[in-house]
Amino acid sequence: MTDLALSETGIVEAIGYSWASAALRHEFASLQCRVYPLGGGDEDAATVPLHDPAFDAFSFYIREDSQVVSYAAIAKKTIEYAGDTFNIAGLSCVMTDPGRQRQGLGLRVVSAATRCLERSSLDIGVFTCDPPLVRFYAQAGCWPIAPNVVLIGSRHPGALRSDALGKVVLMRLFSLKALAAASTLTNATIDLNLPVGQFL
Repeated sequence: MTDLALSETGIVEAIGYSWASAALRHEFASLQCRVYPLGGGDEDAATVPLHDPAFDAFSFYIREDSQVVSYAAIAKKTIEYAGDTFNIAGLSCVMTDPGRQRQGLGLRVVSAATRCLERSSLDIGVFTCDPPLVRFYAQAGCWPIAPNVVLIGSRHPGALRSDALGKVVLMRLFSLKALAAASTLTNATIDLNLPVGQFL
């Protein structure tokens, strides 16, 4: 477990998001404001948590010059599919400071997060991305496209869904249970059973 006072420049560090100090969580949110500026309200936005506590997120980050410059998190969830229960996780809030992009920092945090997933007891790694980012995730963590999978936030009419958003679904099966169900999991509409507006 790491925190601001213990960080070393340039290495990938990891901490449970809920375990991080308020100062470190503010650093994560400030990075998001630099990557996705909202104008006028950035200071207020930097106080908003990045992750819903229900996801039990785990954060990976790089600090340079006493500032978080690259970040990725694992968001975890349990789902039910085809009469069985699966523990899943996806990458979330992947971002690198605009002034530090194209230096391999994003590759490093995503690679570290992916290695953590590979060594975990999770069944499935799954998340969505924009089509231009497919190559990045393939390089950073061997994440393949699941062309016949649609992720839906829930069965609610207003729920988000990958196909309607124009997102690509990336998926890896980790456990023996998931591999045994590969034929159905890789040709499926998977309900994440999330509140309306939330997604992976």
